Amino acid sequence: MVLKFKFTYKSSDKTLAKFLDFASKQFDCEYKIYQELDFVYLYVKANEEILEKFSESLSVYIPMSIYYYDVQIEVVDEILTLNSICLNEEKTISFCPSCLKEVENTQSKDFYNAFKSCNICDGFEEASFLFEDKKVESNIELFKKIALLINEDKKIKIKTLSGTFIFSKIKTLDESSSLLVTNIRKISQIIVENKTDIVALVSIEKPQINFKINEIYRQKNSVKKTNIDIRYPNDLTLHLLALQLEQYDISFLNIEEENSDFDYFLDIDCKNDIFNDIFLDIPIIKCFDNKKLILKSNSYPKNLDNVYEKFNEKNKSQFMTVLAENQLFDSSILNFYISTKDDDGMSYYSEKIDGLVDIVESFYIPSSIKEIFEEIQKNDGGKKLVENYKNKFEKEYKKAINTDISMYKNSSFYCYWEIAKIILDFKNSILENANNCFLEKGPRIDYKLFDSKKLFHKKFDYISLIKSSISFKLAGVDEETISLGFIESLAHFIGRKTDTINESYEVKAVSLCGDMFTNDLFTSLVEKSITKNFKIYYNKEFMIQK
Repeated sequence: MVLKFKFTYKSSDKTLAKFLDFASKQFDCEYKIYQELDFVYLYVKANEEILEKFSESLSVYIPMSIYYYDVQIEVVDEILTLNSICLNEEKTISFCPSCLKEVENTQSKDFYNAFKSCNICDGFEEASFLFEDKKVESNIELFKKIALLINEDKKIKIKTLSGTFIFSKIKTLDESSSLLVTNIRKISQIIVENKTDIVALVSIEKPQINFKINEIYRQKNSVKKTNIDIRYPNDLTLHLLALQLEQYDISFLNIEEENSDFDYFLDIDCKNDIFNDIFLDIPIIKCFDNKKLILKSNSYPKNLDNVYEKFNEKNKSQFMTVLAENQLFDSSILNFYISTKDDDGMSYYSEKIDGLVDIVESFYIPSSIKEIFEEIQKNDGGKKLVENYKNKFEKEYKKAINTDISMYKNSSFYCYWEIAKIILDFKNSILENANNCFLEKGPRIDYKLFDSKKLFHKKFDYISLIKSSISFKLAGVDEETISLGFIESLAHFIGRKTDTINESYEVKAVSLCGDMFTNDLFTSLVEKSITKNFKIYYNKEFMIQK
């Protein structure tokens, strides 16, 4: 009997395959492992009783991963004749379930051995700690002492697989840039809990995730900030320390960079200093219900850097990485790169036209607010609109005219929003307002391209964008509702452009990149605006914006 396991795994690394290999070796069976695009395939041949036990226990051996989504199982006739994939890979991963079990087992020779590793979670040669100028073996007494010192408000500098950091008790979140959660069961004491984020946090990659601070904690502790970055212990040193901190009801530690002041240093003495050659990446990610986007990472395949560097324009460089990761170079893809930091770009790629072409040639950024009002008055009804705005919002108009906007240089929708915020005298940013709006729909803000016989290389009509937003302010629409209109209307614009291009040129799929797509509201609106006929692609291992 042969079982075929099909794992949806959106990474080219061999981490899942290594765990599957280890699990299969624990049973009397024949097996083979293959990996292709978004899938890892495991074929297992054995009698029915062994296969039943294998299936039941597989979850024990396979840790969660930010790249792992689901698994499908079916009975097939036979194992494929192809050779299994090569499992050799130079990538350090966090501690595996088997090693974790050993260091927590009081009967094991590796009890509280922070240097325990195996052929899956690649480790290093025999090592020991250096603490208070003394060589100390890894044992429970050491971690009890460090936990006690932290409880006494001491700052401990600790060398970990991901670098050297300083850990201490939290004083106030307003002074913290990131936290280590040492007791995942208590995480809701500080943040708004989300199952998808929590599962990702404790996955084998141990990423850093930005969480919203819960309102009760903010009010009780007079915290001004609304969000905080959190990660989970990603090496055994931090994990074993976390176990001892439970005795003092310490569930979070403040993290500082190694150049800050500290009281004690837990260093590592390793043979041939091999520890310095091992580095465990801490990816920064954003979770959605149906995907995870990488915001920062060093773990992606390095050949993607070569792909990225083929263009000078970031929007095109990023587009190429999406094509490369998803193997779409023989397809016809429309790309939208929307960023808060770089120039935006909308482009179309197809092998049928031998390459890449811009849909929008330029996003002109005006040099002053005065220039914008002068351009508005050249349009139909523009003079009356500006006159009405002057009369009704005289103070706001004068303030806007005298505001310098020379810092807004990127050719992007985000820059238009920042300029519109000044003209409309909004208290908060358009993005912040939209996220705080409780309405489902906003007013229609005009996103248009200037009329042209050309389908590509068009220019964006930013004056219509500003005019329509001024009209809604004159009509008495509040700033949060207008802001939602800015975001929602851009999403609809992207949907319309996709349909328009598809009417003249084949569009098989759409790719979305740039950090604006890490915003829940905007991404949700864009995905809804793109018709279901088009598959949507994102970067998988590469950052969504480099």
